[in-house]
Amino acid sequence: MRFGIMASHQYPHGDDLGRHLNDLFGTVELAAELGYDSVWTINHFQSNLATPQPISMMASLIPRSGDMMLGTGILLLPMFHPVHIAEEFATLDHLSGGRVVLGVGAGYRENEFAAFGVDPETRFRRFDESLRLIRALWTGAPVTHEGEFYPQVDATIGVRPLTPGGPPIWIGAGGKKAVRRAARLGDAWYAPGNSPSRRFLPEHLAVYDEALAEYGRDPATVQRPVGVELYCAPSTEQAVAEALPHARVEYSTYAEYPALRWQRDRFDELVRNTLLLGSPEFLIERISALRDLGFDHLIFRPGWLGMPTEKLRASLRLFAAEVIPAFRSTREEESP
Repeated sequence: MRFGIMASHQYPHGDDLGRHLNDLFGTVELAAELGYDSVWTINHFQSNLATPQPISMMASLIPRSGDMMLGTGILLLPMFHPVHIAEEFATLDHLSGGRVVLGVGAGYRENEFAAFGVDPETRFRRFDESLRLIRALWTGAPVTHEGEFYPQVDATIGVRPLTPGGPPIWIGAGGKKAVRRAARLGDAWYAPGNSPSRRFLPEHLAVYDEALAEYGRDPATVQRPVGVELYCAPSTEQAVAEALPHARVEYSTYAEYPALRWQRDRFDELVRNTLLLGSPEFLIERISALRDLGFDHLIFRPGWLGMPTEKLRASLRLFAAEVIPAFRSTREEESP
């Protein structure tokens, strides 16, 4: 099983952004030293938190991330032109030596669609068309595309990806129709592990596997990433005491957007069913349940708004020392 971290680059407006980013870069360097497998950037526009943009962040993280996979978790694809993304990620693929993943989603914040003049009703059609065009451009062959939004005639991109066919594409999705779209268009479904319902993941995994089979793909061959909220301390009581107040603040901030108001109203359910705040023993038990569902890449936010850097780094160290080894067999360690 693999383990990655969100480079959670969202900060209160008015804070010293340079200090925050220096702390983040040090945390990513520490994660690379500790043997974490991946690091993921965030994308929002006109946010209620200061949020540096993901492509710039990925470029900054390439020399600081060792041999970790780097991805967007997630990039709001309908807000971008697919030619731009095809070119940017082909470039990042070269700069990173083939370590990047294009993680994408359709978006949900009304103000973001308004800022770009994108009708939210078109976002899924834009999403589908963008992914098809990006993959076609990554082949390096001239592309003629009679699309609804992004028509092209004999188009090629200036830099072909280092990775044959282009970087992997992971699709973040929460609804069942969107999960089916991930099976049809993506290399992996990046599952959201923060639903307050314990039924969400097994039910949506069943939808995903059924769709994979329908589209002629072997469910055993796809990667299974899941994103969670996690904090590790010597005891579960200490983990909850140190992390929960900061998680509550951050989730309250997200809940200012209408689509996420449920995160404020159902926060207690999130705590019980979703937030992985605990001792190494507690976390091993909870992660084992996710592994048993079939997930093989756990990605987590190591800290929340206002959490001292030394605490989140202590959590990363303890998790690497006492939790990760429980999921790394000798065979896994020896595999490339």
